Amino acid sequence: MTDTYFSPRRDRRSLIRHLALMLLGLLLFLYLADLVWYELRVVSPKLGVANGSVHRTRVLAINEKNNKVEYEIDSTRPEEDVPCAHSLFPHADNRPCWYVARHANDPIPM
Repeated sequence: MTDTYFSPRRDRRSLIRHLALMLLGLLLFLYLADLVWYELRVVSPKLGVANGSVHRTRVLAINEKNNKVEYEIDSTRPEEDVPCAHSLFPHADNRPCWYVARHANDPIPM
């Protein structure tokens, strides 16, 4: 007599589903905790700065013939400050400062 309810395949699928739900729950918890901490800093600046900016030099990547790319500094607006949020996730239409700082030197494709 075999019991099909406790098959190894069913247990494996159940375990994978359970782990996926736990991971999703953890990500949701991290996002909500980050959002609450960000909003608390927006309301009460004594807790820390919620928003900031990253200074960058605007470098343009201009495509040329033969698949070559020429890089030059933007002559109309050579420097800019990119607004960002001091958080793990994007908030208030601002990307996180850690992400903006990492990509500040990326050339702008033309």
